[in-house]
Amino acid sequence: PYADLIGFKKDKGSFVTKSAEDRLQTAILTLDKVIPQVDVISKKISLARSEIDKIDPNRYPKSVKGVQLREKIANVKQQIEGAADLFVDAKPFLKKLPDIFGKDKEQTYLILFQNDKELRATGGFLTSYAVFKVNKGKLRIENSEDIYSLDKSIPVHPKAPPEILNYHKDVSRFYIRDSNLSPDFLESIKLFNSLYKNSSVRVDYDGVIAIDSYVLVDMLKVFGDTRVDGVIFSAKKDPRCDCPQVIYKLSDIVDRPTPYLRENRKGILGDLMYRLFYKAIGFSPSKYWGTLTQMMFKDMKEKHILLYFKSKDVEKAIEALNFGGRIRAYDGDYLHLNDVNFAGAKSNMFVSETIISKTTIEKDGSVVRDVTVEYRNPYKHSNCSLESAGLCLNAKLRDWVRLYVPKGSKLIAFNGSKKKVRTYDSLDKTVFEGFLYVYPEGMSTIRIKYKLPFKLQKVDDYKLLIQKQPGTDAHKLKVYLNGKKIYNSTLKEDVEVKGKN
Repeated sequence: PYADLIGFKKDKGSFVTKSAEDRLQTAILTLDKVIPQVDVISKKISLARSEIDKIDPNRYPKSVKGVQLREKIANVKQQIEGAADLFVDAKPFLKKLPDIFGKDKEQTYLILFQNDKELRATGGFLTSYAVFKVNKGKLRIENSEDIYSLDKSIPVHPKAPPEILNYHKDVSRFYIRDSNLSPDFLESIKLFNSLYKNSSVRVDYDGVIAIDSYVLVDMLKVFGDTRVDGVIFSAKKDPRCDCPQVIYKLSDIVDRPTPYLRENRKGILGDLMYRLFYKAIGFSPSKYWGTLTQMMFKDMKEKHILLYFKSKDVEKAIEALNFGGRIRAYDGDYLHLNDVNFAGAKSNMFVSETIISKTTIEKDGSVVRDVTVEYRNPYKHSNCSLESAGLCLNAKLRDWVRLYVPKGSKLIAFNGSKKKVRTYDSLDKTVFEGFLYVYPEGMSTIRIKYKLPFKLQKVDDYKLLIQKQPGTDAHKLKVYLNGKKIYNSTLKEDVEVKGKN
């Protein structure tokens, strides 16, 4: 009965002939009718998942007559798991979507743009923001400006917290742009609000959505080149930075020094996202919406999109899906590596990381951990001269690094830190904190050895949750247990590995 909505009907007056605003409103109102069917869908997919979970791809040959059989079976299992995540695990979230889109009451949302090329605890430097309202699917942009204008709206900034005084460069006051200090998104929102409440342009919001540049690039891949204010943005690789053209172009507009003052220079990012959004709802759903939904779901799983809602029911559903950027409780071994670029240009664009996790279970059951993180920057130093108006992207990375491990763990050694190592408890974890530099065309390494607060009798009892930092992409991850490699891949989302395979 909703074929019109998903773009199958082309008759006059159908969904595809409506304006962008009317399309979104129709989608939201129809979604409210479709949502009750989620229970039926989830039961069928849950049954399918339970059956397919019994299939072991390793029991099948790698290939049969040129067909990559084992890989295809593994891919089907992964696709079913993804569908189950959406329709079973995400069911509470799906049921709240009509409310999120203002079915009964207008909703106000704050969009925070995080520049992951200048990595911060929750994904990147807060570079700009936007306020939008949605009422029965009707979208209205209230404001879109750079983060510096928001900081200027606060009459008095307090003294910077110790983390900034110790590790940042020439910063003595606490600004909103530096407020995402905690790796737990909710805790960083609290820090943000401690300053935002004093802003003369503050609005009461119902939720916060943080996105980074990977979302931007993914949307350009879906919709193609997009023009904003006379500038064309593309996802194609730019040889000047070995990165997507949109990343270089935005950096060129925002960061290159000029002899004149550019107002709202970082606001162009909000303008670009706004234009892409209207592209999304401006086409037939059958053309883009499936691809766009898959992309958004992937970006939420990989923490390039973080969500926070004041509604406790909605927030509970978000956190159940691990879309809220929370540091999670876990009943086994745990590891979260968190890097913060304090005044190190946009060098995270060029630095790659490899995490090598080694666990040894000793005869008495004690568990000793040895974690090495290798940072490599193979690219040349940028021209950072103000006189020549150089675009300073690649420079010395000044990295405040924290490792979150099971609470009660005892540090044995921390090698590679350029400042005094600190150990303390936070977020129900024990934290080992240091600071390092990574130079262009250089490499730096830290190595942390510690003992876990519990013992294990059998190797099969060992399990480890590694939580990915938002804003990062595909750190190399190698996990060893008693000298045996049990995981060797990339850290694109949270990973759980077990001694018993």
